[in-house]
Amino acid sequence: MNLFKILLWAFAFLFMVGCATRPPSAAIFMTTKKQEASQDSSASNGVGGMSLIGLVNLKENPYEIKKEWNVNVAVQNGYRNGYFAYGFGFQLLNSYAYIGFASKHFGAMAWSNIFPLMSFLDEPNDMDSDFFEDNIGFGVSFAEQFELSNGKKVGLTQHFSRTVAAYTAHGGGFPANWPSVFFYYEFGGGGYITIPLQKITLGIETRYSRNYTYKANQLLLMVDFIM
Repeated sequence: MNLFKILLWAFAFLFMVGCATRPPSAAIFMTTKKQEASQDSSASNGVGGMSLIGLVNLKENPYEIKKEWNVNVAVQNGYRNGYFAYGFGFQLLNSYAYIGFASKHFGAMAWSNIFPLMSFLDEPNDMDSDFFEDNIGFGVSFAEQFELSNGKKVGLTQHFSRTVAAYTAHGGGFPANWPSVFFYYEFGGGGYITIPLQKITLGIETRYSRNYTYKANQLLLMVDFIM
């Protein structure tokens, strides 16, 4: 676990270009252990996890949506101090941070990638001054959690986000193909289940979203390995 945290902090300084920002894992967010006031503040109650994300576009969708990558990988690390929750993570080459409220049965989270802060560096008269603005990803999500037997938990989620999605751009230069991004606004809901195993907790999440920008419907499946 310590090595996992060290690697996350080390890579935080390398991930300075955006590729994708989707709503962070609600299962990892709600699994983060609560730190009581009586606990030693130097002893962190952090939880880390890795997520494999698959995306399915439903029915006929605009060409822009069809170009979007259907597979994504994310890592996420979260902490709790009482009911205050915070953390950071990476989705492909994009770092993000989040803060929120998390109790035993309810959670609320707001997140953003690094580009809202970097957009202040744009020059108003620069033709490329909208680069950071076009890559801004942010959103809010809510979770309602219920406990089952043997430590299993299920939850319902709702979210609204400005999603930055990755796709492969094509051009006549070199290289001919390269990763790029486009953004859209989406809202939706879903659910998750967490199953404690011997050394990790397995989380399975699904989300149904309405892409408001391109008038499309999308289904997302996420498998979380929580440590």
